[in-house]
Amino acid sequence: MYDPPTGLKNVPRVGSGLGFRRELSEGIMAHRESIDFVELLTDQFLNARGIREVEKICDSFPAIPHGVGLSIGSAFGIDLDYLRKVKRISDLTQSPYYSEHLCITKAPGIDIGHLSPLWFTEEALEVTIKNVDLVQTELEKPLVLENVTYHFDIPNASLSQEQFFRELVNTTGCGMLLDITNLYINSVNHGFDAIKSLQGMPLHAVVQVHLAGGYWANGILIDGHCEPVQEEIWQLLVELTERVSVKACVLEHDDNYPGDFSVLLSQVQRAKSVIDGKVGDRRPAHERPSSGESN
Repeated sequence: MYDPPTGLKNVPRVGSGLGFRRELSEGIMAHRESIDFVELLTDQFLNARGIREVEKICDSFPAIPHGVGLSIGSAFGIDLDYLRKVKRISDLTQSPYYSEHLCITKAPGIDIGHLSPLWFTEEALEVTIKNVDLVQTELEKPLVLENVTYHFDIPNASLSQEQFFRELVNTTGCGMLLDITNLYINSVNHGFDAIKSLQGMPLHAVVQVHLAGGYWANGILIDGHCEPVQEEIWQLLVELTERVSVKACVLEHDDNYPGDFSVLLSQVQRAKSVIDGKVGDRRPAHERPSSGESN
């Protein structure tokens, strides 16, 4: 039986990794010694061929599965058939946790095809808590949830995103996958202070971080996963590591693949330096946050 109070405490330090993409597989396999682990997109490996591919990947790397289809905020509950398929991948990788998005991807009879943000209300929180409890019990490991980008705020919310995450973590014992890029992009597009939002998150429950590079289109910053990580995002990662120890960091790159694999590898190594504390806060000591400042 899964025990939420001890779940996150048992998650080991995993290191700095790269999102596994078939287009990058040759470079990834050629640089095993420089990549601590890979993140697998669960939904690409659910059939028999995918299972065999996961087995082969796990022969070379520690692997953490990352899903998009749980629809953890859906009021009609979790698709148990899909969850069983997820568990097979999760068990196969022997990962210490399973990660997903705090969002909705399905409605009754409809696959939305998009990571739709939640309406941050008490009712939505109650539904999500129930779903998280079910998933953690079935997977027998912590569920680690990611903040997503959004094009507009859903009006009349009774909770902020930060409050929603804190209540969810405190009630279920789940963890957080803090996507630094998504946080930065939302702050730019919606005009809020990224560091203030960061401080409001349940940082003690942050297990993993995502980094990716975005691009501008029609005056909006897009989470494209197709460019090098911007300097502002690297600085946010430093801000985070001054407040909490990060157990895992993943560079995501899904398109516009560079011809030179070292472009990606150098970012994986830079992330490793930051989360290992080799890139520190250069502010005077009296201006730095205390180690206990996580909310």
